[in-house]
Amino acid sequence: MLTLKDKTALVTGAASGIGRDAALTLARQGVEIYAADIDTAGGQKTVDEIAAYGGTAHLVTLDVTSAEAWAAAVDTIAKTSGQLHVLINSAGIMITQTIEACTLETYQRQQKINVESVWIGCKTALDLMTETAARDGTASIINLSSTLGLVGGRMFSAYCASKGAVRLMSKALAVELGPRQIRVNSVHPTLVNTPLGLGAMQDLVDGGVPLPSKEAMIDMVKMQTPLGRYAEPDDIAHAIAFLASDESRYITGTELVVDGGITAA
Repeated sequence: MLTLKDKTALVTGAASGIGRDAALTLARQGVEIYAADIDTAGGQKTVDEIAAYGGTAHLVTLDVTSAEAWAAAVDTIAKTSGQLHVLINSAGIMITQTIEACTLETYQRQQKINVESVWIGCKTALDLMTETAARDGTASIINLSSTLGLVGGRMFSAYCASKGAVRLMSKALAVELGPRQIRVNSVHPTLVNTPLGLGAMQDLVDGGVPLPSKEAMIDMVKMQTPLGRYAEPDDIAHAIAFLASDESRYITGTELVVDGGITAA
């Protein structure tokens, strides 16, 4: 069992996918969860699922691109719980287009949701996390990047730019916030069995990758992956839980790659 009990965590993108599974995984280990999402119905389902097995969770309606919404969310946590040990920036989108097809507006939307929101969230949560770390010895920011923040990919120029930025932002913040005992790391999944991940496979086929179907695209990814399968959301959630825990208290400024070995192949 990881040392997580009695911590408080804010998880963005908690209505579905990796964010949802991260919230559930942490809650099962005694973490108080603030489940944040612009999809309030989905976020409420996550909160209800946590409550059903005796966990503690609160719904936070959050447009991650809004500094005002972030300020309101952190203010709620400060007034309700008085602490914030863990910030998980999981919310994001994946634009799969060639550079010819991708408009400047689409590119900017990708950066706004995937990069700017992470910076706003880290900045806004900083004071409360500093207070928490000063009292309890450590706090942890976990930013979701991607294997496509490490290597390039066809039709992913906008997405790769965003996830590469998250990777280096995390390193810069790790250096800056280390003296406050706030650790900052990035997590880099490969293809994950979520609507976002599997939808990208269809986009690639539609965009001209020479394979007949989404299923054929997925099979190709499995063949290229040494472990022979794509990731499930809880594969990523368990990695996130480790970085949130006291067991990772000397780990900061690094990338945790959760990809079944595909970037090693």
